[in-house]
Amino acid sequence: MRQVRLWIASTLDGYIARKSGSLDWLYAMENPEKSDYGYQEFYSQIGSVIMGRKTYDEILSYGVDWPYSDSKSYIFSFNENYKVKTANTSIFTGQLTKLIKTLKEEEENDIWLVGGGQLITAFLNDDLIDEMTISLIPILLGEGIPLFPGKPKETQFELIDTKCYDNGVVNLNYRKKTS
Repeated sequence: MRQVRLWIASTLDGYIARKSGSLDWLYAMENPEKSDYGYQEFYSQIGSVIMGRKTYDEILSYGVDWPYSDSKSYIFSFNENYKVKTANTSIFTGQLTKLIKTLKEEEENDIWLVGGGQLITAFLNDDLIDEMTISLIPILLGEGIPLFPGKPKETQFELIDTKCYDNGVVNLNYRKKTS
């Protein structure tokens, strides 16, 4: 069965972006080995991506080609009139559980929850995340957009893999525990 997988970078103090939404700290990270931290292998298993509107707008602000053009992209927003600017992309304003049920039935590959924090918490509260990969970046921001804002419900995960990189990045892979 297709899985909903969160793959996201977080600071040591639990932030996924600055308050402004900027990821400058992530892109400034030294990477002398030019590692992709397992991203290509992960992305090769993905059929659809889901993200919040703020995350979508932040990615577009970089002025690069849409990096997910080969996947169906769903942008979650409360604004039904929001217009997407990329191919193979739809706005979604409905119930997350219905979207995920449909995607799991139709997709051949996994579903990537890209972010942001509010959407991650909504997915957790609806019991929709099957696996998480959190790439811990060795930096403290002191403030920003938290990885799990608001009040996510208690959910237990089990560690299934770790990968450490020479520059201090650590990928932590978790699977949701089933009762």
